[in-house]
Amino acid sequence: MDIYSINDKRTTNEFRNISFSGFKKTKVKNELLNSLLQSRIEPSCYWCAELICAGHFIDIWNIIILFVSKHIHIGSPKLPVYISLRMNSFKQIMSEHYEEEIYLRNNDSIRNLFAEVMTIICYSRKKHAILLVDMKNKDEYSMHVMQTKLKAPDISYGTNVFKREDPPELFVAVNEFAYHLSKSSSNEYTACYWLEWLLNFDNLCKKNKQSCLVERRTWAKVDSKFQKDSIWLIWDIFLSRAEEKGCNVTIKIIRSLLDMFCLRYTTDVKRTRKFILYNCIGLLTEPVDLTIPIWNDQNIISDITNKINVIYKEIKLNQQEDKPNYLFQNVEKSNADKTKEKINIMNTVFKYE
Repeated sequence: MDIYSINDKRTTNEFRNISFSGFKKTKVKNELLNSLLQSRIEPSCYWCAELICAGHFIDIWNIIILFVSKHIHIGSPKLPVYISLRMNSFKQIMSEHYEEEIYLRNNDSIRNLFAEVMTIICYSRKKHAILLVDMKNKDEYSMHVMQTKLKAPDISYGTNVFKREDPPELFVAVNEFAYHLSKSSSNEYTACYWLEWLLNFDNLCKKNKQSCLVERRTWAKVDSKFQKDSIWLIWDIFLSRAEEKGCNVTIKIIRSLLDMFCLRYTTDVKRTRKFILYNCIGLLTEPVDLTIPIWNDQNIISDITNKINVIYKEIKLNQQEDKPNYLFQNVEKSNADKTKEKINIMNTVFKYE
């Protein structure tokens, strides 16, 4: 492991806006996303390793969550179950052995975990990117406009999830949202409309410095100060509708998507992980082939993970033995040329693209 081990002296703070080799973090994240979109395994593993060696693990998970929910979604419906399991494995390793995340970069299990995830995502069947429903018109919240959009035959659809302390002004939208997720309607687009209505109502309340808190959902695996966010009312509906469908696989997928949504939750997650919510709607309203396997060839995945340290050996060439007392100057340009050469060389090792 020594020839593959990173012994860099830089601190976590010094990697705040850069990758291990000195690239801008935003550029590396974009390169990783583009590599996943093109299903290019080796570049995906390389850019992921650049972030790993700098300790940017939450950035990696955010990219994984975004990509799976936006670009794959029902193309591989059971993939969130796998991602959730790997997230929990990551948390377990972190809690048992490390005080700081950056030290995980030399852990073989962590390196293999992310190499495996990158490979499986590259091989997963992609779908069209989910498009968000536009809700910029404030007139959507007027009673006149709302009345033209009400389709639920009665109020029973929202009653079973609505709690005593939930804001009554949300009930009509909640009832409509739940109705269009039910088998009585099963209308994906209209369900997305009411989802956006609920999310934007919360934003309007914040702009007007008004509260839009719901009764505490203690089942939400987030900090207790966030358990009264109105988003959990939406998740209550997802969980309820999944139970009503009576399909254990669907229930497991929805719960896995919830785990992904809750990862290091802040109020901003409602915006950055909105595609997870759309993914849930698709699962509950559209025909979904639940027989699609998460992966087809375990041998290929094992081959990639067995060779992953080739990438870390190359990245190690950019390590700094002594703590630097200077800012990075011209390092991105020179490293870009080196990286192209490395990727070309390593393509002879990873022959699956």
